[in-house]
Amino acid sequence: MLRTFLLAFLSTGWLLAPPAEAQTRLALWRLKPLGLDTRTAERLEVLLRAEASRIKGFALQPAAETEAILSRPENAALRGCGGETECLTRIGTALGADRLITGIIGALGEDYTFDLKLVNCATGHEERRINEALSGREDLLIPAIRQALYKLAAPELVTGSIIIEVPVAEAEVRVDGKPVGKTPLATPVSGLKPGPHRLEIAKKGYTPFSDEVTVRFQQTTRVKVDLVSSVMTGLSFENESLDPAPRVQEIILPPPPPNRIRAAAWGTLVAAAGTGLLAGFFGWRSQAAEDLVAHAAQNNTLDPTLDDTISRGQTFATLANVGLGLAGAAALTSLVLWIIDWSSDGEPTTSVEAVPGGAGMRVRF
Repeated sequence: MLRTFLLAFLSTGWLLAPPAEAQTRLALWRLKPLGLDTRTAERLEVLLRAEASRIKGFALQPAAETEAILSRPENAALRGCGGETECLTRIGTALGADRLITGIIGALGEDYTFDLKLVNCATGHEERRINEALSGREDLLIPAIRQALYKLAAPELVTGSIIIEVPVAEAEVRVDGKPVGKTPLATPVSGLKPGPHRLEIAKKGYTPFSDEVTVRFQQTTRVKVDLVSSVMTGLSFENESLDPAPRVQEIILPPPPPNRIRAAAWGTLVAAAGTGLLAGFFGWRSQAAEDLVAHAAQNNTLDPTLDDTISRGQTFATLANVGLGLAGAAALTSLVLWIIDWSSDGEPTTSVEAVPGGAGMRVRF
């Protein structure tokens, strides 16, 4: 009887248990660089993949699996897709993905642009597109492309928050004209879009405070206000704490393979120098033999024993000429190799794979 009751209870619990949250299958394909060196583009793709794997509700397909599927003979035509929505939809369908992300990252001097789009593989339509530009240091690309990814895949998560510290109790706080509570606020004011927001704090008997406060993506803006003098006394930005605490996974990209062209250029340059020195030595010996014969001729002391000296001098002269020819050829070859090396970007292509790091990650550049 007890056993029957337990089985019935467990069965009922299983039936009433909430279904597992369905995840959207996401694939990332061909982040094409324009004017950006290949290795930097690969690092940004590592970052993009690791960040995409953190977005709740999405299951990112590993890069190796994507490449394996598209390398099949029946998918050969798909690899030539130029970015049209129709062929991107077919790629996403072949990958078994619900959504497909692709795009271009371009660079011109210190100006950067990225054009990312999200394709709905079920409907065959471009669901969302982000086209942004920025100027400045290259490391600014990292937060910009992270924010662009969230705008693309989960725009509702593109938010920040504000912590308001006022040493006066029961002061009314408003953000963008909306009341958010009275001081001290128990929790940060969250869910705010990145950008400027109007902060107002007022209490009877004090001068009202009003100023703009900047909110940053996935950061908390900490604001300290002295309501007596109605001035902002502190402003700082902190990364939002996530629950669970982020586990940082360090991604160390493999070192680039040796530059064979540069190694060959150095090798031929050393060979040219060595052969040139050897040719110089033979030339010196040949000249010494010639001087000896000339001295004997001036003093009328020529004798048959000088025949051996003359023969050696001729041999040294021949070796010197051959050595100079080889040294010249090696030097010319080295020059050509250096020109080829300098004209290339010097950035080898490496295969890298994103390694999810829980709620946080670090990419070593």
